[in-house]
Amino acid sequence: MKEVLEKLVRAFGVSSKEERVRSVIREELSNYDFEISEDKFGNLIVHVPHDGPKLMLASHLDSVGVMVTDIDKNGLVRFAPVGDIKAHFLLGTQILFENGVEGMVYCDDKELQDIKNEHLFIDIGARSKKEALSLVQIGSGGIFSPHMYFSKDRVISPSLDDRIGCGILVEVLKNVKKKNLRFDLYAVFTVEEEVGVKGARTSTYEITPDIGIVVDVTPALDFVEPKRNAIELGKGPAIKVMDGRMITNMEVRETLVNVARKNEIPFQLEVVTTGTTDAFAMQITKEGVRTGAISIPARYIHTQGEVVDLNDVKNAISLLINYIEK
Repeated sequence: MKEVLEKLVRAFGVSSKEERVRSVIREELSNYDFEISEDKFGNLIVHVPHDGPKLMLASHLDSVGVMVTDIDKNGLVRFAPVGDIKAHFLLGTQILFENGVEGMVYCDDKELQDIKNEHLFIDIGARSKKEALSLVQIGSGGIFSPHMYFSKDRVISPSLDDRIGCGILVEVLKNVKKKNLRFDLYAVFTVEEEVGVKGARTSTYEITPDIGIVVDVTPALDFVEPKRNAIELGKGPAIKVMDGRMITNMEVRETLVNVARKNEIPFQLEVVTTGTTDAFAMQITKEGVRTGAISIPARYIHTQGEVVDLNDVKNAISLLINYIEK
């Protein structure tokens, strides 16, 4: 899992530029007997045909990042965030552009509490606007430079939202036993989740699943006092009850809980009041889909140093396999 995760994180993949992440997953699954296709919007769809109701698993390929909006006369790059990134989390970070150019985020002369995204710029070492334009263009996308560090059972890295979910689906596909399937299985690696859960809308419309389960991250605020939610690193994957845009299907949720208890898989229940995932789009597509979600607790989401406990990842894989198989 570590090797796969490292490949996924190092692949450039800001929203709308997911090609390299898609390629990593195609390569990982190339020796397996799956039907693999790409739809018009860019979602990667892996189909494992079997008798039974349609089950669609989904994780998103894209990460948050930045997009160049202007370059000043001194060669400093102005940008807009792609996805929801707080300005104070961007300050001082290292940005990697698709062509390999890197730069550091600094700000105009402002007090920290007053900093907004429009006060930030990226210094790529250019001496002039002309030189900067030879390195990046208006509309060029960038990501947090993908530096990854493993500390025993924990990983610190950007883009774990949601490469961790993609890695989980890859491992599930590699290890699930076809003969034991309860479902006609689809695993969808969606695009542009961070800018409006778009890929989940189009792929769900095409597949029309009976049941959907999304794998993504959820904020673990176990470092905050007083605690603002019950999610902790290392206590198991979180079975979603509610987030800022949806309440999961009770039947799907209770089945996941029962599977976890039967197989002695540690789990948590997730109730948060902000944010959402592809599950929101999936749930309300066409006539509606019975939708649940499994969330990996993560600290510092949408920063250069997201933190995840790999024991939660292993237990999420086990939970999904036991749910899918007879």
